[in-house]
Amino acid sequence: MMQPHLRIKKGDISEYCIIVGHPGRIQVIINHLKNARKASENRGYIVYNGVYEGIPITVCNTGIGGPSAAIAIEELINCGAKIIIRVGSGGVLRKEINTGDLVISTGVCKEEKSTLAYVPAGFAAAPDYDVLHALINSAKELGMKFYYGLTMCCDSFYAKSHREKMLEWSEMNIIGSEMESSMLFTLSQLRGVRAGLIFYAGLNIIRKQTPKDILKQEKERVRGEENAVMVTLHAIKKLKGGVNNG
Repeated sequence: MMQPHLRIKKGDISEYCIIVGHPGRIQVIINHLKNARKASENRGYIVYNGVYEGIPITVCNTGIGGPSAAIAIEELINCGAKIIIRVGSGGVLRKEINTGDLVISTGVCKEEKSTLAYVPAGFAAAPDYDVLHALINSAKELGMKFYYGLTMCCDSFYAKSHREKMLEWSEMNIIGSEMESSMLFTLSQLRGVRAGLIFYAGLNIIRKQTPKDILKQEKERVRGEENAVMVTLHAIKKLKGGVNNG
């Protein structure tokens, strides 16, 4: 069945999917893929297929936030996605984390409301064990500077309450924040697929950085984005090969 938003159907995509928020990040990923071709483009969603070291991979952007991410994730799963890894950007809540460093989530505190359409508030949002360890071990093997731990997921960006909530969570040793992982982990659990999250550090809230600092961080953000992509591709290679990541 043709999906109404992504405009894809079974057979059009790979079991291994990378999702991103920013559509421009698709180009960063397909630069590393052979035979990259666009599968569809509709309503702001773009889907590409390519091959990384013999492994077919699909790349799709989700937009920002849980609602638009849910549409993309549901339709990818409907078309055969089995492993979905989000490569994104996010704020960080430890003073020592620099812009461009990598963050791998071991679980998400849900500060968003979109997943309440699917599950109760107390439902745990966690990555798949094998995907998590593939990401961690890949970051180690590639010599990347990275952190792992609990992160949070929210619905807002500019709201004053968002920054206040982030500071509250930082006191509970939550290390970072973004806006799509809660939906990803919830749907992966409900639909029986495997998922993981890696993002590069953007604004450091503990250092009191604000959105006006984003443009000043361009060089570090580009580096972090590239590193997150390489870790993800390396992790997919591990998962495809059935490497023991424990």
